[in-house]
Amino acid sequence: MKQVLFFAMKEDLLPVLAAVESAGPLKYVRTGRSLTPQFESYAKGAEIPNLGQATTDTGSTSVSYLVTRKDVPLEIRRVRGTDGVDHYFMDQLFNADSVTLTPGGAWGDVILSGSVATVSNTPLAQTLMKQFHSEIRRSLRRVKAFWVGPRALALLEAGRRLTGSTQSPREYDLTRT
Repeated sequence: MKQVLFFAMKEDLLPVLAAVESAGPLKYVRTGRSLTPQFESYAKGAEIPNLGQATTDTGSTSVSYLVTRKDVPLEIRRVRGTDGVDHYFMDQLFNADSVTLTPGGAWGDVILSGSVATVSNTPLAQTLMKQFHSEIRRSLRRVKAFWVGPRALALLEAGRRLTGSTQSPREYDLTRT
């Protein structure tokens, strides 16, 4: 699995997403499980509701989006549960020409980590990974193992916690030293 880890707020992510979108139209489709085969989809990162706001107290379990080119068809997995109810899944298992974007962001007064990742080696997935990584390197600043957006960095310098999970001990928080 290839991944790029970051701390970013909405204003940090928007230029990255716009730059990757400038190479060709994308779609962002919410990943996960649903009882219907409909999944939220957006043509631009700027359309993602509450971008920069984490949806759980752990960055890696916050809402994620499957990102691919606009013209790439996506397949929804249907799984019949033991209760006889169909469950629908949007993920990379049947959608290899994609990356996942987990924006992370603010959870209360803590900033949670986000990522761009892929488990796929298809040419399109690798191209998307390279584009995201290139734009993240261009727009964010390296701090230890993470890329940190300007707004997130200002919050770190103001004393806010940048961490993977609110339950993590403070010694695992990102620090400048």
